[in-house]
Amino acid sequence: MTLSASDLAIDLKTQALANARRHGSDGDALADLEAASFPERKTERWKYTSLQALADGHLNAVANGEISQPLPALSEFVVTINNGQLQGSTLPAGVNLHHDAPEVNGLQTPFAAYNGAVCGQPVVLEVAANTRIEQPIHVQIQSASEAPAHCNPRVIVKLNAGAEATVIEHYHAEGQALTNAVTALITADNATLTHYRLQGEQANTLHIGTLIIDQQGVGKVDSYQLMTGNRLRRNDVRALVNKSGAELNMKGIFVVRDQSHVDNQLCVEHAVPNCQSDQNFRGLAGESGKAVFNGRIHIHPFASGTNAELSNKNLLLNAGAEINTKPELEIYNDDVKCAHGTTVGQLDAGQQFYLQSRGIPAAEAKRMLSLGFVNELLMALPDAAVTEWAQPWLEAELTHASPAGDAA
Repeated sequence: MTLSASDLAIDLKTQALANARRHGSDGDALADLEAASFPERKTERWKYTSLQALADGHLNAVANGEISQPLPALSEFVVTINNGQLQGSTLPAGVNLHHDAPEVNGLQTPFAAYNGAVCGQPVVLEVAANTRIEQPIHVQIQSASEAPAHCNPRVIVKLNAGAEATVIEHYHAEGQALTNAVTALITADNATLTHYRLQGEQANTLHIGTLIIDQQGVGKVDSYQLMTGNRLRRNDVRALVNKSGAELNMKGIFVVRDQSHVDNQLCVEHAVPNCQSDQNFRGLAGESGKAVFNGRIHIHPFASGTNAELSNKNLLLNAGAEINTKPELEIYNDDVKCAHGTTVGQLDAGQQFYLQSRGIPAAEAKRMLSLGFVNELLMALPDAAVTEWAQPWLEAELTHASPAGDAA
């Protein structure tokens, strides 16, 4: 079924409100959803991403399929969420799993509001003060449905003062499932968080996700985001740097092939003085793949002494691929140091010819050059288990094959 963008926006909100009321939602969560506007054709932040896939009725059913190829464990500490519901967990001492979710600041999209209105069991991972967790916590978020359906996982990671932890947020979906996810990372003074966001759902699935990074104390957050395209992928990432001296680093790789789609919308809010942020993302697009990257740095009036940088470099693997990228600086204080830049290029014909002249087949030469383009970020991953997953994942995406024994 094909609807106009405005009719689809109305239909999606009607479905969302009906589901929320059926779920028993009330109070602020329902009010936020009632006030939300679902994107239409003229909605600037959605200009390169159509929601027409949702006209198939994903919001009319809840995903409840069986996961045929579950994710491999990347740590001995694993939390499993299937179709939006907690299935099990193995956690180290010093980490408490509960469902008493704190308020999440900075949520803006209508899909995040819908998640808040219907998610009955948020998963909260709270790390005790002055506790260092030696191994990563692998949060597996999986969904499956043969027919169009959706689920609404919500994960909140809270590090108390002086805590240190690594969290792997890992998605897998099968069939025609839509994962409408919200993740919040909340850190207090002297907390250090290493975060991975791994997204490799099957091609026909959909993902609309919100990631909030809320630095409420003087600490450090490193976030690594690796993703492939699928039928529809939208990532809204908003970082709130709210304490002087805080440091944020985000690095990412996104790959779109065939007719897949990725839309990354990143915004770093510098609200206080003397903080530092760095964003470095690289994208690859082949065949008829379509990628969108919008990176924004917002310097508030009192955020003097800010040091913020943004870089997005992209590579088109053939003439049919498309990448739309736009860096933004919005600065309301003169005493800052900010830089941003973006590039979109093609494979170097001279380098490709050189490799082929040495007997390397054209497809392999193309794969080697593509891998070299993102290898710097791949090698920067600090956890060996994630690197071991990421290398075959990326090589498979660049060769259109599946890593042995890993559907993600």
